[in-house]
Amino acid sequence: MKKEPFSNECRRQLMVNNKKNFYVTLTTVFADSLSNISIAFIFKYITEAMEKTDFSLLKKGISLALLTMAVSLTFNIIQKTYRNRYLKCGLSQFKKFVFNNILNKSVGEFGETSSAKFISAFSNDLAQIESNYLAANISLFYQSALLLGGVIAMAFINVKLMACVMAATLIPASVSMIYGKKMTAVEKQASSKNEGFVDQMKDLLNGFTVIKSFKAEKEVMSLFDNKNFELEEVKRNRRETHDKVSIISAISQVLVSIVLVCLGTYFVFRGDMTIGSVLAFIQLQNYTIGPVTRLVPLLVNRKAAAALIEKLAKAVEKSRQPLGAGVSVDSFEEGISLDNVSFAYESDKETLRNVSLRFDKGKSYAIVGSSGSGKSTLLRLLLGHFRNYAGKVLFDRKELRSLKEESLYDVLSVVQQNVFLFDSSLKNNITMFKRFDERKYKKAVKLAGLQNLVVEKGDEYRCGEGGENLSGGEKQRVSIARCLIRGTPVILMDEATAALDNSTAYSVTNSILDLKAMTKIIVTHKLDEKLMRKFDKIIAMKNGAVAESGGFEELMDRKGYFYSLYNISRTG
Repeated sequence: MKKEPFSNECRRQLMVNNKKNFYVTLTTVFADSLSNISIAFIFKYITEAMEKTDFSLLKKGISLALLTMAVSLTFNIIQKTYRNRYLKCGLSQFKKFVFNNILNKSVGEFGETSSAKFISAFSNDLAQIESNYLAANISLFYQSALLLGGVIAMAFINVKLMACVMAATLIPASVSMIYGKKMTAVEKQASSKNEGFVDQMKDLLNGFTVIKSFKAEKEVMSLFDNKNFELEEVKRNRRETHDKVSIISAISQVLVSIVLVCLGTYFVFRGDMTIGSVLAFIQLQNYTIGPVTRLVPLLVNRKAAAALIEKLAKAVEKSRQPLGAGVSVDSFEEGISLDNVSFAYESDKETLRNVSLRFDKGKSYAIVGSSGSGKSTLLRLLLGHFRNYAGKVLFDRKELRSLKEESLYDVLSVVQQNVFLFDSSLKNNITMFKRFDERKYKKAVKLAGLQNLVVEKGDEYRCGEGGENLSGGEKQRVSIARCLIRGTPVILMDEATAALDNSTAYSVTNSILDLKAMTKIIVTHKLDEKLMRKFDKIIAMKNGAVAESGGFEELMDRKGYFYSLYNISRTG
């Protein structure tokens, strides 16, 4: 069976728990369109009553007109209420669906897509989807109902004149169609340019300190100007295309009105129509030529918005099977083993070569080596970021590729070099917005060395954007506390102390090494003798391979690769 396009599922999400709002809106829209068309007949009735100077008929006509307007107003109010609910519910559910799909991506897969694409989608594309797809669905139905009702009503009055009016509407319709493909292309281009602009803004603002310290404001302003000009130029092109369609529609409506008045006058003189019928026709032509000229732009815009849904669907859809076919790591009793593992970011250059290692439960391991030796890649491999490795990676004898991703993260926690903190409270950053037993929380705070900070500033102390209100050491301790409160059996540490001073680095690393129940795998370039002696095993890597491994004294006695690294670190 052929797999259904993911974009169809995206479109379906717009209607989840939203069908009532949609159908009530359509019903009231239909009723509103009928009441608008009926007014044309009432005006005909009033005009003919005036011609006959029949005040009784005139009074009835005016009363009927007022009643119809009141009914139309009532339907209009109901329609707008449910239309707003339809837009709110549809867009809210759609955004929830999109964001949930982003969160369900693997770390490796997420890294393949620029976050600017997602930010642009939420800031620009979704606005277009709301106005040109969701709202357009209602507008299309309304204009279609007006057009159909108007044509039937005109045919009821005079078939010949109706045929002339409909023939005249073919001109603006055909001209508008010409701009259809162009409009779709322009919308895609505008979305792409907006992504580039957002991406650059993120980059420039993140580098604000560097820009100021190197006095590069002028050069950076030039970069900004170029991206900004490109974006606004595309948006100008989009507006101009919309304006051309609008101008053509307006001109067409005027020309049709002139033709209608001339032909209507001719039919009156022939005695085929009354003045009231002509006035009704003029009113009704607004419900034919108007919808025709508006339908085409609506369809064009809807097609362009549908293209944005397709684009967004491609961005959030998982392009590969999630890590794991259904196997869980129910417990961690033995350890992790790598058997002849090789990996390459690029096909012609291996980052890891024939790595065979064993990480036993409850032991501590230091992974050392020069820059580019494969240390961080090894940790990323253990975190499940890569699937295309050669060899075997086993967690308690279960192959990494066969594990459920969520199950893998039940076993592993990681303390990274660049700790990300939310602009929220200290407690929320430790618990990651989850509920934990208070005793468990306090224990994690104590073991991570955050007790004094919590006592001094309190649990609700706001960390600031990116953790700007905390020192480097405090942020690292928050990251450790996150791992501790989860209680995973394995903790990974990837150059987490690289940016810290020696005293703080020692304190942070020592806090982790004192966690006896956990398996600790720590990538570091700081070869402090006191810390090195605390590791059960030191693994020295060189050019993607394990050069040697063993305890501190064992490796120092060998006077091999680790020995040289250690001496270089002391002299440095």
